[in-house]
Amino acid sequence: MKIRFPLAGKRVHREGHFKGINTGTVSMVIKTLYPLLLACLILSLMLGCTASSTAPPTSDTPSVLADRVEVVYFHRTQRCGGCIYAEEGIRHTIKTYFTDELTSGKLTFEVVNVQDGENAAVVEKYGAFTSSLFVNTIRDGTEHIDDVTDDIWLLLGNDEEFVEEVKSKIEISLGEVK
Repeated sequence: MKIRFPLAGKRVHREGHFKGINTGTVSMVIKTLYPLLLACLILSLMLGCTASSTAPPTSDTPSVLADRVEVVYFHRTQRCGGCIYAEEGIRHTIKTYFTDELTSGKLTFEVVNVQDGENAAVVEKYGAFTSSLFVNTIRDGTEHIDDVTDDIWLLLGNDEEFVEEVKSKIEISLGEVK
């Protein structure tokens, strides 16, 4: 069974077209650029730009945070089809599987433009600089920020695997909060 979710009113699937772009062409470009992307990832990990961190509460954060999971998707102002696909897939997953948790406040979802100056504090807190997904598990007032971008990015275009990966990351974090 193939899971499908809307993307700007269109169905997205591996064999079809993605917002007017043949996904076969996109796949070929990704395969061609994969070694370069892998090298950049390794370099960024070595430099510590995308490492997971535990952020201390900031001055505008209450001293004791309620246990919860924050899912934060970052994007740039000018967005490609993959970035839009990722946001729609994350949004679909949360709306489909975590409605009760959203309603209760145990889970929050936020979409943040990294280039908007008003978001500077949250961008700095997460260390985001481009399209990325973070799952922040808050337990006993301590934040445990996990950058899960690499886990989902190569699944773009594979609706079922993408949704399952996002769902799994959120379920693991929800299992860690009271």
